Order: sequence, then structure tokens, then C-alpha cells
Amino acid sequence: MIGAGCGSSAPGRTDRWRRAVVMALLCLACSRAGSGFAAAAGGEKQRLTYWGSDPYAALAEAGKQRKLLLVEFYADWNRRSRWMSEQVLGDSSVRALVDRHFVAVQVPTGTADGAELAALYEVGDYPVIVIFNAGGEVLDKIDTTLDAEDFEQRLRAILLAVQGTGMWRLRVVYAAAETGDPQATDAAAEQLLAGLTPLAATDAAVWPVFENSLVMRYGSTAFRYVVEHAALFRDRIGAERVNGLLDETLLRAMLPYVVGSVPYERGAAEEMVQAAERLGLPSVWTLRSMAEVAALRETDDLALFAARVGLLADRLPESYQMSLALALEVVAQRGSAEAKKTAREIVGRVRAALVSPANAALLLQLAGRLE
Repeated sequence: MIGAGCGSSAPGRTDRWRRAVVMALLCLACSRAGSGFAAAAGGEKQRLTYWGSDPYAALAEAGKQRKLLLVEFYADWNRRSRWMSEQVLGDSSVRALVDRHFVAVQVPTGTADGAELAALYEVGDYPVIVIFNAGGEVLDKIDTTLDAEDFEQRLRAILLAVQGTGMWRLRVVYAAAETGDPQATDAAAEQLLAGLTPLAATDAAVWPVFENSLVMRYGSTAFRYVVEHAALFRDRIGAERVNGLLDETLLRAMLPYVVGSVPYERGAAEEMVQAAERLGLPSVWTLRSMAEVAALRETDDLALFAARVGLLADRLPESYQMSLALALEVVAQRGSAEAKKTAREIVGRVRAALVSPANAALLLQLAGRLE
């Protein structure tokens, strides 16, 4: 509980926390007054509105408003803490969700009181965000760096659990996905989906779990579930959104064959193409082309392989370009002069469009090996 182990009502703490609340509210008022100027001057992302810095006082407020309490342990000197506070808690969708369902406080751990609270909740590194119910019980401790979408999904999972819908398993799925363990993720997803009707899976709080790339993998529990109920999901979620999700899942699964990071399996590749055909997905032609290119890298006709990689680079999204360019390493190793010339042109085209200096440097080195 929020007061456990530290005496939340101890007289010695009351004055310190009261002063901290007053100072925090004054700072909050000043920050609100200057927010218009900051937005106009720098175009910075709007920050989350904090009730103050005293979680004990905020807990009472959360009870009055029938909301949960969100406590952000913040260290200005820590890069991950600043990033989480500015980019994730400052995200417009996250802010809207927090404002609607939570009372938020930011505890600066550089102060004496903040350091005492940080020690109580074992804050050893950042970021750390703790969620409490109105009774002061810890519902969740988020102590890993998440992007805005994943953080919002984590909060929605907590809300589902608190609202008594019997869907606390959703939180378990996200937690398993964060570990990167596909078997644990599939097991958690199976438990979640076993307790839902397909219609319930279209709920705005549940559907985003399918859009998590660690959960939604080709052949995974989530993938099979979406395929089985594709007609319902297209009707409720929208055909374009569902088809895009299935397309992306299949394309991600086929890419390692093209790149050569896993041995090419003709049967498995053909199964992916057939799955796209059965589902009527727009990616059928692209998947078949990728399978053909993957087969070509095993042959001596690397000039054709390079040319076909170039065609794929023109067709696939930007997020695939770096991987496709690196697939041409095989041409540098055993390609003809003609194949290397074609590969250099493709690598140069991809490198010119990159914004990452590190990736551009990798492709520059590859271009040198293709000389």
C-alpha cells in the first residue's frame, strides 16, 4: 500500500509534505502560465498536467474523483526519465487517457522527500511509474522504457483489470511481450483469447494487442485468431486496417528469407503466399515476389537477384529498405561484375534516402565491397 512501511500519516512527515504540495502547486501554476509562450516559442510537445508532487495528498484526491493514482518518479539528470516524461507522458493520446482516468503526480527524486519515496518503492533506475488504486494498493510498477503506444496499452490493461471485466490477462500478454519471449507471449495470448468472445476482442481496449508486433507474428496465437475471425474483424475494425495488419505480419515473416538471415524454406514461403491468397490480401504479389527473390539468392544468377531486390525496394515500405540493401552482401561475396554494378546502384539509392548516419555508414562500406 502507498503508506506501507513509511508511515503515511506520521506527524513528522505531514509538514514536509504540506510544504512540498504548496511549492508544487505554485510551480504548476507558473508552468501553466508560461505554457502558451513555450508552445509558441519552441513548438515543444505539451507536457502532462500533474496534480502536484505529493502522492499522499493526491491519493485522497484520486479517491474523490474515483480515479487511479499515477506516480512518476522523475530524475531530470537521467536521459530515459526525461524522454519518458516528455515524449511518452507528453503524447496527446496518453495525456488524454491519463487526464480522464488518473490523478498524476511527479515526484522529483532529487529532493529529500522524493529520495525517501524512491527508496521505499525501490527506484534503482529510470524510468519508474507506479500505479495505485484508491486504496493505496500498487496495481502496476512500470520500470522499463516504453513508447507512447505501448505505454497507453499498458494503462488500458490496468483499467480493464480495475473495472472488473475479467480481462486482467491483457496485462499479462503485454508483460510477456516486453520480455521478448515468443512462447510466453503466445501462452499469455491464448489465455486472454480463451476468455473472450470474438466480438469482445474488437473492443477498443483489446484490439491494440493484435497490433503489437511482438504479439502478432506469423503463426502466433494472435495471428491464427485474427485469421479465423477475419470477416468479423474486417466488419468491426475496418477491412483496410485488418488487411494492413495481416499484410505487415506476412511481409515481416518473409523478409528474413530475402535477407538470408534464416535459411530459405520453400514450403514455408509458399504457405505464406497461400495464406495471403485465401485471405484476399493485397500483399499476394509482393509475397510471391519476395519468395522468388529468396530462392534466387541460393543460385549463381546474382545479377537477376540484385535486379529483383531493386524492384522490391521500389515496392516495399521505407522500413524495409535497409534490410533489402544489406541483402546484397551476397553479391559482394560472389557476384559477377554486372551483378555488383546493379547492387551498387541500389545501395546508393537506399543510402541517399536514409536519415540515420550509422546506417548510411554501413551502406557506404557495403558499396565499397561491391567495387
